[in-house]
Formats: sequence, C-alpha cells, structure tokens
Amino acid sequence: MPVCTFPYRVFYGDTDAGGVVYYAQYLRMFEQARGLYIEEFGLSLTELEARNCLFVCRKAELEYHAPGRLGDRLDIRVWIEEHGRSFLTFAYEITCGNRCDEEGRPAKIVTGSTKMVCCFPKEGKLTPQRIPDWVMRRLSGQSEIDSSREASARLTGDTES
Repeated sequence: MPVCTFPYRVFYGDTDAGGVVYYAQYLRMFEQARGLYIEEFGLSLTELEARNCLFVCRKAELEYHAPGRLGDRLDIRVWIEEHGRSFLTFAYEITCGNRCDEEGRPAKIVTGSTKMVCCFPKEGKLTPQRIPDWVMRRLSGQSEIDSSREASARLTGDTES
C-alpha cells in the first residue's frame, strides 16, 4: 500500500521541561498521521463510526532513535505494513528535516507500528469483525465508482477502459 508523509512541528506542549518531546506524544503523532492517511483515501473516522466500523488499537510498538526537540520540523511517514481479515498494521517513521544523520539524511527520531482491529459496537461491547470490502477498496486506492465499473465490465464482458 502507498506511503504518505505528513509534516509536524514540535510545539512547547509536546515537550517535557527539558525541551525534549515527551515519549508518549509519539503515539499521538502516530494517531494523527493514521487519521490523515485514511483521509487521503476518501475515508474519515466519522464515516467509519457512522457505518459501525471502528478500529481499536490492539498493539503499539515504538523504537526511539534520537530525541525530538522543541521547534523541530518532523516528517511522519505512514503506510499499511500488513493486513488480515480483521486487522490493519500501520507502520510509522518520524524523521527530523532540520537535523541530519552521518549520511546527510534527515535524522531518524522514532519508528513504530500500531495493529488496529476492526470492531463492531454491539450492546456496549466491541466485537472483532472482518474489515468491510468498501474500506479495503478505498485503502488500496480504488474508489466505489471504480469497483462498480469493474463489476459492470465483468458482467458485460467489456474489458477495455
């Protein structure tokens, strides 16, 4: 699946008393990037909720490579690393464009992943469910209209686009 990059600027509220990004803030950055990622494919959290398709975090992993600092301009790369019947694993890489590593590349700050399980709300509980086809079509860059055309083409035998 495609990789998307989103800019993020570190503000005072992201840091501890020493001007270093507080470690838990990276999970919030991951969440923001994941929300923006799905919007890139025509989905929104409100639409998913309205259609009873909620994604709940089952597992989060982070590896810290260097500290983020007050005023840093970060790039958050996000992509779907793995998917199964009822889950999506998003991978993240946060780099800092105003600092470079030994090879002259933007400094790697944090890498990580979140495993999100698709759930259906019922009677106050969340029950894992298969990810709906319409969600997977959109995340793969295929719109509802595209899939309707494909289905129509299969029915009519018209394979030319």
